[in-house]
Amino acid sequence: MTEFVPTSPLKNLPSAFATACHEARSDSELFQRCRDALATQFECHEIWFTVNQPSGSVRLVGPGDGFEASVEIARCSSGATELVVNAATDAAQRMRSAALSLALGLSIVLDLRSVLLERQGALDDAVFQLRALRQVARLLSSVHSTEDTEHLVLDFMAEVFFAWWATLYRTDGTEYRPFRQRSLQEAPIPEPIGRAAFDAAYPAGSAISDPNDIGIRSLVPPSTELIIPLDSGGERLALLLLGPRMNGQEYGRSERELAGTLAFASAIALKNAELVERLHSAATTDDLTGLFNRRAMEERLEAEISRSNRHQIRSTIALFDVDRFKVINDTMGHAGGDRYLALLGMVLTQHIRTLDVAGRLGGDEFLVILPMTTPAEAKIFVRRLQNGVIELSKEHPEFGQTTLSFGLAEAPRHGQSVSDLLGAADAAMYAAKRAGRDSVRIAGER
Repeated sequence: MTEFVPTSPLKNLPSAFATACHEARSDSELFQRCRDALATQFECHEIWFTVNQPSGSVRLVGPGDGFEASVEIARCSSGATELVVNAATDAAQRMRSAALSLALGLSIVLDLRSVLLERQGALDDAVFQLRALRQVARLLSSVHSTEDTEHLVLDFMAEVFFAWWATLYRTDGTEYRPFRQRSLQEAPIPEPIGRAAFDAAYPAGSAISDPNDIGIRSLVPPSTELIIPLDSGGERLALLLLGPRMNGQEYGRSERELAGTLAFASAIALKNAELVERLHSAATTDDLTGLFNRRAMEERLEAEISRSNRHQIRSTIALFDVDRFKVINDTMGHAGGDRYLALLGMVLTQHIRTLDVAGRLGGDEFLVILPMTTPAEAKIFVRRLQNGVIELSKEHPEFGQTTLSFGLAEAPRHGQSVSDLLGAADAAMYAAKRAGRDSVRIAGER
C-alpha cells in the first residue's frame, strides 16, 4: 500500500519568491510578485502586504477593497523594514498552518532585498563617480587660463558633492588666501589661513580629511566638513574646503575616495594652466621691462587696425625712444642702460590707461597703442609720460636728465597694415629728433 504524503502548502513558494527576487526591478515590483505568488498558491486574490519603511511611510500592496475585514497571518522584518501579511478569513484559515514557514520565507526575501539595495547603492555610487570623472575630464581636457580652471574646479567640486559652500584657497606668501568662493547661502568672506600652521598639521601629500581628523578645526571656517588639498609632486597648488552637504548626508568613505581622484585631476589641470600661461608669457613678454615684446605688439596692432576699419573708429600709436641713450650705455655700461630701460618701463605702465597696450620693440624703442584716440588726444598721454620721465630723472640723477622723442600715427588714416602704420610713426619720430629731440610729431605733418 502506498503511504499518503500530504502536499505542503508552500511547495512552490520558495522558487516563486526566488524568481521574484531575481526578476524584480524595484521594491514595488518585488512585493507585488511575492503577493501574487501567495495568491496563486492559496487560490485567493484577497491577500495583502503592508510594508512599513524606515522612513515611517506605510505601503499597502493588494486589492483596493476588503483589507479592513482581513486577518493578519504573518509578520516579519529585516533591519528597520517590517512586512505584515493579511488575508481574507477563508484563506487565512488555510494559510495559518504555514504561517511560520511563510514568515521565514518572506524574511529571507527581505534580507535579500537589503543586500540588493546595498549593492544597488554601491553601483549607483560607482556610476555617479564615473559620470563625475567623465565630466571633469571633459571640462579639463582643453587648456584654460588659471582663473578659468580655478572656477571650473570650484564649481564641479561643489556640484558633485552637493555642498552648500566651497572655497578655493591659493598660497600668498605666508597665508592661504580665499581666491574663489561659491555659496548657495549668505556667507561672510572667509579669513585667510596661516600657511605655516596649516602645513605643519596637514603637510603636502595628506589624504582627504575632515577638520576633526587632523586637529585643525580652529584654523578653518567653523562649518568646514571636508578638506581637499590639491597637491602635485609634493607641491601644494591650492586648498579646497567644502561645507555641509545639501542632502544632509555626511562625507563618507566613497565621497572621500572620489574627492581624492578629483583632487588629483584638478591639481594637474591647475599645474598645466600655470605652465601654459608661463609659456605664453615667455613668448609675448619682454624680459627686461615686463612689457609686451615686438611680436605681441605687432599682433595687437594688427587686431586694432582691423577693429578700426570694421567699426570706423580712430586709433593712434605712439612710437618713441630715449634721446641720446648711447650716452647712458657709454657712461654706465650696458647693465646701467638695462636698468634705466626697466625703470622707464615701470613709468610707462603707470601712465597708460587700462585699454592701452604698451610694449618694447627692441633697444630703447617703445610702442604704445591708444585705442579710440586721435593724435591730438594722444598728445595728452605724451605730456603725462614726459612729466613721468622728468620725475624719474629726479629720483635717479645718476642717469642724467633724459628725454624722449615721439612719433604719432593714426589708423587707418596713416596706414592700413602693421608695417605701413609703424613706418609712418617711425618717420614722424625721426622728424621729432631732427626738430631738436624731446618733442612729438604726427605722421604726415611737416
